[in-house]
Amino acid sequence: MMFDLQHKTKFPVIFVVGCIAVLTASFLFNPTDRLSVVISLLTAVGGTTAFLYSKHSRDTELFIDLFRNFNARYDKLNERLNEIYNRPPDVKLTAVDRDILCDYFNLCAEEYLFGNAGFIDVAVWRAWQAGMSYFAKDPEILDFWRNELEQGSYYGFTIFQ
Repeated sequence: MMFDLQHKTKFPVIFVVGCIAVLTASFLFNPTDRLSVVISLLTAVGGTTAFLYSKHSRDTELFIDLFRNFNARYDKLNERLNEIYNRPPDVKLTAVDRDILCDYFNLCAEEYLFGNAGFIDVAVWRAWQAGMSYFAKDPEILDFWRNELEQGSYYGFTIFQ
């Protein structure tokens, strides 16, 4: 499941709905115990909401670190990847080209791995997939990528997901 930065907007709703549910249900409790039960349940709602928000906040910090790391690594590859992609049609991939492409494939696979673990924002993953689709339009890059994926060394990643 991918991480979604937009989930932060759900926490106030969770808190309000939980409080309304507790207050509505409070009429079902014994009047002598009502106040202590309601206070306990409202505390549970608040604690649960705070826990979920805190987890989201930590996940956001991790996402930012990963995002910066992946973008910095991609920035080092970007110019060379575009040169490979824009080479004349009759020019085959060189050993150096293949090494650069493997670095890129590894980067894509790592983003996929962290995305599946729930630490990459959905919108970022979609943008990353669009970039992969761009490079996969080159038939020789695509063939090389397919051969690499058949080796099984990319954490279950495939460009066709």
